[in-house]
Amino acid sequence: MTSSARPTSSLLSGAGLRDVARLAGVSTATVSRVLNGSATVSDDKRQAVQRACDELGYVLNAAARTLSSRRSMTIGAVVPTLATETFSRPLAAFQQTVHKAGYTLLVASFGFDEQVELKEVQTMLEHGVDALMVVGRTHDPKMWQLIENKGIPCVQAWTQDDTRASVGFDNVEASRRMVEHLLELGHRDFAMLVGEPSFNDRVGDRIFGTQARLAEAGLELPPHWLLETNLTLEDGIAATQRLLDGPTLPTAVICANDLLAFGALLAAREAGVRVPEQLSVVGFNDFDYARHLSPPLTTIRVELEQIGARAGTYLLDALSGKPHSGPIEVTTELVVRKSSGPAPASTG
Repeated sequence: MTSSARPTSSLLSGAGLRDVARLAGVSTATVSRVLNGSATVSDDKRQAVQRACDELGYVLNAAARTLSSRRSMTIGAVVPTLATETFSRPLAAFQQTVHKAGYTLLVASFGFDEQVELKEVQTMLEHGVDALMVVGRTHDPKMWQLIENKGIPCVQAWTQDDTRASVGFDNVEASRRMVEHLLELGHRDFAMLVGEPSFNDRVGDRIFGTQARLAEAGLELPPHWLLETNLTLEDGIAATQRLLDGPTLPTAVICANDLLAFGALLAAREAGVRVPEQLSVVGFNDFDYARHLSPPLTTIRVELEQIGARAGTYLLDALSGKPHSGPIEVTTELVVRKSSGPAPASTG
């Protein structure tokens, strides 16, 4: 090998390690710790090693690393969809958290289909992920059998579960808080736009919370005003149009997310229904655009980045032998804006 030759790309090559260490200004032991994903290396040294690897064309031999550490240095996340902020924002925070510890994130979506989720989890496990994040607490029991047979840590996000590791919030309580706000404004005629609850415990909890608080006030959520739809803008428009075409109108519409609420605002405007004078519309999540809508949207703010960051931290701790006990709670807050107002004098 001449002095101008590029260093070998094998993880096991002492020459390659020495070249990387010399350029990064660190020891070969530090280079090894970085390449093996150790969390004990400072960020500046980790970045120096990465820059040296990039400059020298030193490619980590993942197969060799897996054999030596018995870890793939990958973490999986299986979520319903990547199309909304509900999951894309937490995933970004999740990836940032695990990436700092040297892990690569593998992501799959399952479209709220239980059997697709099971298949995607199985595929992740076959690829040897070291840990896994899933969504909610409703899953095919076979999923847990696969995970437990593999013996890797798994955390459920966007929910609270007393029986398994979870990072999220109380959807029942959050929904009760929104209903309380609308009751204080004098509303008695309620509708809900939700996703299909059969495989979405978050939606099921919000329906339960809404119905429970209404029952305490001597009210009910009429079945024909509980509309199940896809969680998209277009479906929010279509569902609200069906509500507004009915013989009687609700005075408040509670939406499962801000995207459905956005659709409700657009449908109301098209139909000449004034918000909030004739119809209050509220959402869930406080997406980035919610405060810029016309009128600005009343919603439940969920600290979405907290979900991803804390789920990532939980898994990293579990991989280090320091799992948490009990559910990890994420902050929520009722944000009152101009899309909710006093109920009209009559429902018409």
